[in-house]
Amino acid sequence: MKNMKITPELAEVCGIHAGDGYLRGGEKNRWELDISGNVEEKEYYDLHVKKLLKIIFGIKIHCRLFPARNTYGFVIRDKSIIKFMHDLGFPYGAKSISVKIPNKIMSSNDSNLLSRFLRGLFDTDGGVHFRKSYGKKYTEFKKTHNHYPIIRFTTISRQLYDHIKKSLEILGFGKVGEYSYIPKKPNENKVYEVTLYGPEKTERFFNIVSPKNPTKLSRFLLWKKIWHCPSHLTHAQRKEMFKKPVNK
Repeated sequence: MKNMKITPELAEVCGIHAGDGYLRGGEKNRWELDISGNVEEKEYYDLHVKKLLKIIFGIKIHCRLFPARNTYGFVIRDKSIIKFMHDLGFPYGAKSISVKIPNKIMSSNDSNLLSRFLRGLFDTDGGVHFRKSYGKKYTEFKKTHNHYPIIRFTTISRQLYDHIKKSLEILGFGKVGEYSYIPKKPNENKVYEVTLYGPEKTERFFNIVSPKNPTKLSRFLLWKKIWHCPSHLTHAQRKEMFKKPVNK
């Protein structure tokens, strides 16, 4: 396993781990790869993530609800897999401030590997948002509906922030939105954001990166259907909206 080739599937799992994962490496003889997300993402874990782990490591994982933290996912206790992920560059314990794209992926400049890492990261820790437009030059529809799309990655790791920007540049997205701020609460880390603005870059992102998380994909697809995406809807509510005819 130590010399396993970096495949697109493995790059995607690295992105998933960067977003929602945690490694425990030997403390009190506990070896765990713990990955879980919002309970609304059950379909994503059951239908997509499980298949990736089967392809890469040849294991069958069992996803479940973690009531104490209200998340859904899985825990792997295979010591060789945990050590392999650590050797790729993922730390044991808290990783939020130090996580990055593994060197073998980042230094490859391989657009396929980078897009698959971004897919995993976006599916677990990224987001697509929609806002209204303000001002006299905009139509009433644009002033009253969340029509303008924004792809956003948020992290407290400066290195991951730089890696995301570089990856999007390699994938041909040109200039991206860059923003950082220090939270008002004491002892909180500086936050970094990378954003892609507008319909053209959003459609290109979904074409190239091709996210697989249904809860996020449904936001994009609903926007494509009715050219806006109402806020505060659940994934189930968005699915119901797909069944309604479009008003011409």
